[in-house]
Amino acid sequence: MPESKRSAFLPVFFAALTVIFGIAVWMRLSAYERTPLTETNVGRASARPVESVVEESRAEARPTSGDIIAIEETPEQRRAAAIARQERYNELLRNAPPPATATAQPIAAKEPSLLDRVVNPIANALGMNRPPAQAQRPQVVAAPPQPRPQPQRNAEETPRNEPVDREPKNEDDPETDTVPPQLAAAEFVPAQVQDDGETMFAAMVTDNLSGVRSVSGVIASPSGALQGFACQREGATDRWVSRVKIPRDAAEGLWSVRYLTLSDHANNSVNLNQNSGALPPSASFRVTSSGSDSAAPTLKSLYLERRAMNAGERNTVFVQAEDDKSGVSLVSGVFVSPSKQARIGFGCKAGSGGMWECVVAPPACLDCGAWQLEQVQVQDKANNMATFRADNPIVQQTLLEITGDKCDAGPPTLTNLMLEPTVVSNSEGGTIFIRALVQDDACGVASLSGQAVPSGAQGGQRIYFSFDPSPDGQNFSGKIVVPKHAAKGIWAIGWIQALDKGHNLKAYSSNDPVISRVTFRVE
Repeated sequence: MPESKRSAFLPVFFAALTVIFGIAVWMRLSAYERTPLTETNVGRASARPVESVVEESRAEARPTSGDIIAIEETPEQRRAAAIARQERYNELLRNAPPPATATAQPIAAKEPSLLDRVVNPIANALGMNRPPAQAQRPQVVAAPPQPRPQPQRNAEETPRNEPVDREPKNEDDPETDTVPPQLAAAEFVPAQVQDDGETMFAAMVTDNLSGVRSVSGVIASPSGALQGFACQREGATDRWVSRVKIPRDAAEGLWSVRYLTLSDHANNSVNLNQNSGALPPSASFRVTSSGSDSAAPTLKSLYLERRAMNAGERNTVFVQAEDDKSGVSLVSGVFVSPSKQARIGFGCKAGSGGMWECVVAPPACLDCGAWQLEQVQVQDKANNMATFRADNPIVQQTLLEITGDKCDAGPPTLTNLMLEPTVVSNSEGGTIFIRALVQDDACGVASLSGQAVPSGAQGGQRIYFSFDPSPDGQNFSGKIVVPKHAAKGIWAIGWIQALDKGHNLKAYSSNDPVISRVTFRVE
């Protein structure tokens, strides 16, 4: 075709092509609105070749008598429009076709025709070849499920449903009792009593599991006189009672429980103190007295029958004490050894002339040297008590010289401690056998005792134990009886007390290397 005719033909051709594609787009959109997007229709539409669509569009776009094609334009206008359309088509032709969907099945490739290379980019740009969302259903390969993102937590937070590696919480364990008994109520009946009379202490005490074992305490008078008591359970109830005898000439005023100790069968215990407010006001009573005695006895004099003696002999201490009203009822004292590791106590009985006679009988083997009088205690019949120590001149100047053929100034030495078994159950309780190797340089070991405690001292639990006498004086054996419902977890040896025959005493604590690693487990 000559160049002049080609230049005149191209504008007309592109104008007609534009009209044809506009009509085809309008008809296709109208067809989408009328035809429901079923899977059958979508599949059929997707399978139709582009050439048929173009031919169908040409047939529908043929002008009829009612159609008007706007071609009365000046040559300059047509030339400018043609150049603009040509640049737009060239840009569309340079664009790559959209990539195939990764999830659809591949379709056999076909060599594109010239019309395909021209029409497809235009149709893609106009959105004609873009399938609706419902058309993606056939032959889709499901993607693997992605893990659901988890919310971030602080390191200190613990998920509610995730197990935690820790010691079991004994308070949530129905087989474990780590809670001491609880005081519900306490009172004295009657709440007012005459001296030389009697009142009754009654307490309601409960326990969560093992049951209450004992209730005991100390009553204090207005003058500070102390009087102990122990309760008994009243039948099968939670009521514990004790009869309290008021001394003649007792101090007049308000008497109250100063300490109350509650213990259960799992060895949980609690000490309720009046000063801390743990006891109710009803745990008190009032005493009326015509001859109220609120003053303790006084120490007048003290001397020894012999100031020097041999070990194993007997000696006498004479004590003179006076009381202004009720009279002296008890006198006792203690001597301490030169090394301060041993003590010898003595009790007294009333003698003639207001003197109290006290027998001192030191052992045959002991710490030789000057034993110092450490203290003297005196008490009257109204329970008023006084203790005189080294700050008192009479006590300070009293020395007892003791000599002997065999002298021992040091306490026993604990060298080894073993447990067997090391695991017991708290469902029925159990027994752990404990063996100790103890050495003493002279007098020999007299006794050995100790205490086991759970980690954290739960519920105030304590298990006291003692050792049987050793035939060879070195190898001692004992039993740690773990009660039913004892605290679960690791138990340690709280302390062991070793006493030799010369009264030298040493207490090993849980920090001492010999017992620091000796433990057993209750589960």
